[in-house]
Amino acid sequence: MTSLEKFGLTPRRLAYAAAALVAVVVIASCGWWLVRTMGATRVTAYFDRGVGIYAGSDVRILGVKVGEIDEVTPERDRVRVQLQVNRGVKLPKDLWAAQVTPSVISDRYVQLLPVYTDGPTASSGAVVNQDHTMTPVEIDQVYASISTLAQALGPEGANKAKPGEQGALTDLLDVSAENLAGNGQAMADAIAGLSKASTTLSNSRDNIAATVKGLNTFVTMLAENDKQVRTFNTQLADLTKYLAGERDDFTKALNLLATALGDVGAFVRDNRDALSSNVHGLTEITKVLNDTKTAQAQILSYLPVAASNLDQAYDPDSGTLTLRPNLPDLQDPLGTACKLADLGKLMPGNPQFAQITTTLGPLLSQCTNIAKQITDGVRVPSLNLPLGILSGANLQRGSVPGTVPGRTAPSVDGVLPPTPAGTGPSTTAAAPSTSVAHGTPAKPAPSGSAKPAAPSTSGGAR
Repeated sequence: MTSLEKFGLTPRRLAYAAAALVAVVVIASCGWWLVRTMGATRVTAYFDRGVGIYAGSDVRILGVKVGEIDEVTPERDRVRVQLQVNRGVKLPKDLWAAQVTPSVISDRYVQLLPVYTDGPTASSGAVVNQDHTMTPVEIDQVYASISTLAQALGPEGANKAKPGEQGALTDLLDVSAENLAGNGQAMADAIAGLSKASTTLSNSRDNIAATVKGLNTFVTMLAENDKQVRTFNTQLADLTKYLAGERDDFTKALNLLATALGDVGAFVRDNRDALSSNVHGLTEITKVLNDTKTAQAQILSYLPVAASNLDQAYDPDSGTLTLRPNLPDLQDPLGTACKLADLGKLMPGNPQFAQITTTLGPLLSQCTNIAKQITDGVRVPSLNLPLGILSGANLQRGSVPGTVPGRTAPSVDGVLPPTPAGTGPSTTAAAPSTSVAHGTPAKPAPSGSAKPAAPSTSGGAR
């Protein structure tokens, strides 16, 4: 009996144990593979070339391994690379892929970029097309490019020299060395200035872009108005020809203008104080005119009417002016006296006068009412008082100022504000009447006119 048999381990039992151990290892490996692949993100990337890229190569983000390459399949003019990214690693929707060579002889790995920060993510099965992939230049291509450049600059290329002479490249290097000798600081300053200029341009990129857009708009406008631009150029050419033909006259005019400007300058220097005083006075006058522009506007509005009234008031037959002076304050003398007794309104802001107004308030109010009753009671005075005294509440015996009996009154429509109905005399056609001043019968009113008024007698100023 062997030692294993002493412990009950027969060959059959050992075979069973070995098989069970192998099964456990296989199951564990499958479980680990399933756990690792479940939830992983699969990406397909297309590259121009696949040199140094193999299944099992790393997939990294910022140099950190986050997955590996599952499969590399060459196609017509590109290489399809299947990538697998570990579970929990988020990728941006706008994904890029680049082949990176850590050293000259090592395998390459695929770098995914950019790093995800926020926003939409790439789902499993995402595709990165060739326009979003980058492939490094092969070392053989670098060596071939260096060899081509060396041949182009060598003695059989740009530096090819004639017998007894140096090549063009050699001459360039010699001249450059002579020119740059001792100018190191100047070159450094120039480079620093260029750097500052570049910084200034970078900081002003928005303004530069706006300027370019403005120029583009201007050029577009010129293109759309090409016919008008051509017409303008033609007219400008004609003007230039005209000025060229009249250059002698223009020269004489400019010479005279220069002389006149010299005289004006001398006059200004000699009369500086007087001109300053006059300008100051003109400023004051301008200020007064500006402050009284409302009154000036009223004067300009009423002046044509006043001139027309004056012309209508003159009677060429008798050589007299038919006028009647009306003083508004004399139409109600009692009311005016009551207003004058109100000292608070005569001296506003004076506390003593304000106190008097407060004390006499009831008396002044009663005075105003009595004056109104007296004035309203005088409808037709027994005596036609001069200067319009007590004439505001009764019909005037004379004709309207500015009119001549028998003549049409001037129209002031649109010039003077409208007069409320019943407050002013009517200037419509009157009934046939005979003026005492002129003795001339008035023309009959036209058909359909206003109701004829009573015959009136004008008191003319002689």
